[in-house]
Amino acid sequence: MSESIWNLVPIVIAAGLLRGYSGFGFAAVAIVGFNFFAPPQQGVPVILGLDVLCSVGLWQQARRQADIPTFKTLALGALIGIPVGLALLIFIPETLLKLLICIAILLFTLALMFDLRVNNTDTFKSKLSFGLASGAGTAGASVGGPMILSYMLSSSLSSVTQRATMILFFMVSESLAFMAILISGLIDLEIVRLLFILLLPTMLSVRAGQWLFNRKPPKSLKHFALPIMGLAALLGISASIGALMH
Repeated sequence: MSESIWNLVPIVIAAGLLRGYSGFGFAAVAIVGFNFFAPPQQGVPVILGLDVLCSVGLWQQARRQADIPTFKTLALGALIGIPVGLALLIFIPETLLKLLICIAILLFTLALMFDLRVNNTDTFKSKLSFGLASGAGTAGASVGGPMILSYMLSSSLSSVTQRATMILFFMVSESLAFMAILISGLIDLEIVRLLFILLLPTMLSVRAGQWLFNRKPPKSLKHFALPIMGLAALLGISASIGALMH
């Protein structure tokens, strides 16, 4: 892993820019890149740690713009789903888990591209279900983002409110998932070292993304982010299938 650490820097920079600008996408893009160089059991906690630490600066603005009742219900669902995701991370073999992660990202990306929306998003049950699915995806594969984006794009919230609510949700759900992984004993000194090395480039890129957002907010969060996520997922699927066949 030591030889490939610097290959991870451009991955976290690209993912950080996407996160700062859109409010989502860091974990989905970063985990695919990490999968080329590290097992998910190592990549998932590193990515979760980076995303939480580098989003701290986004919290204050997001808190003013977010829909707090929606955030609270989604967070409750994530708390229920995290133990399920942690079990997947521990028990599914590395190569198979990489493939499943990329397939999940691709399926959600396609659903969002074709504008498949969910009905009755304002109900408590709907919010709780999406939060649960995201929590499981976050802890198990670092892919909780597409589930929440799917919910947000089906809601009546503005793009600014969607982004802010997602920022708050991901900070809380990823912090909980990271703590669960820490308690499970999966975090070692190599993961801490990776966090230390990659923190500064990730932090700078997230701040740059927020600066771009404040200068020119997007009319829609999906037009530029989804093609990036889809391409990353396809590359990851190709690499995973190649590894399984050897």
